[in-house]
Amino acid sequence: MPRFRARFVAKSGRRSSLTIDATDTASLSEHIESHRGAYIIDIRKISARRGASGRTRIPSSILLAGLDSLELMLISGVRINTALRMLAECAPASAARGVWTEIARRVEESGCFGESLRQFPRVFNESMVGVIIAHEAAGRLADGVRHVRDYVAQMRGIRRESLRGMAYPALVCIAGFAATAVLCIFTLPRFSKMLHDIGVTKTNRITSFFFGMSDFVLRHPICAVMVLFAPAAMAWLALRPCFRPAFDRLVLRLPVVSGAVEALSMARICVTYKALSESGIRVIEALEACAAVAGNDVYSRGLGQVVTAVRENATVGAGFERSGVFGPEVVLAIKGGESALNQVFAKLADYFASEARHRVALALGMIEPLMLVFVLVWVFGVALAVVLPVVEVLNEIH
Repeated sequence: MPRFRARFVAKSGRRSSLTIDATDTASLSEHIESHRGAYIIDIRKISARRGASGRTRIPSSILLAGLDSLELMLISGVRINTALRMLAECAPASAARGVWTEIARRVEESGCFGESLRQFPRVFNESMVGVIIAHEAAGRLADGVRHVRDYVAQMRGIRRESLRGMAYPALVCIAGFAATAVLCIFTLPRFSKMLHDIGVTKTNRITSFFFGMSDFVLRHPICAVMVLFAPAAMAWLALRPCFRPAFDRLVLRLPVVSGAVEALSMARICVTYKALSESGIRVIEALEACAAVAGNDVYSRGLGQVVTAVRENATVGAGFERSGVFGPEVVLAIKGGESALNQVFAKLADYFASEARHRVALALGMIEPLMLVFVLVWVFGVALAVVLPVVEVLNEIH
């Protein structure tokens, strides 16, 4: 990724330096002289770290804004390399500027916009690249950019529903761990010392449990920290490739969240197939792309079985039925609309996008009472652990 460090003299006479992404030194000099009214001392190119472009990410909101601007410039007749240069100059000084700058440079070298996007797999996945390449070959690049923009917007909405479903449980767990840490480190040790000072040596089981937990945290802080980070470590392990299939199968068996996970995965699949089919991508290639973005290994493997069935000259509907993974309404819709699969998947995309919002809200509505009951039980236990020794002391006094 071309990044430069420029030294210049500002209007005030002070020397300054700037590290920025640019297509070349000429455009960077023009940018500094016109926008800052400065005089260039020298410009030095900074070598990019190896593999940095493959790890680059940009926020979806900035990507959507860039794609909107790019579409408008292409519709207005601006050439793709000029549009990308203008987009890079107007982009904020962040990773987005570097992405558009590097894409512009590669387009000018190779003349292919779609292939230039492959350098940033975390920004443009294979589905998006396939849409651009198909429209670029047909001479309808502006339409391809619009399709990619709509695809990003829909996937962003689906991702938001996923995050909304995980936010409440995660927040409750963090608050619970923080409250427990304060209780074990500060409150219970002082209360235990107070009871010991007044001569209380025997406590009830509830109080003994909380005192023992507090004593464990104080005596073994490293073990306590490991227990604190155990859920995060388990979540990290569950997302590793070797454990991901088992975790995905387990999630689909949970009665509270399985419906939400199914709807979110099907929404990703249908939205991706819709975008690719409208771009003229073949059925098999579209299904393979859907398997890559399904978000659940069970559905990815199911789509792999569908692809295998289609390669063996079976119909798409028969492949979905043979996989045994997808719901009967999906199988029925696809088998009944074999002649117009793009329209079928478009309707399924709308249905599952709406169903995902409904099922996530339903799952949250079921999880919230369960977590509330757990919190109430925990608070009630703490209250008993504090109150019962006081009551016992008062009874002995009387």
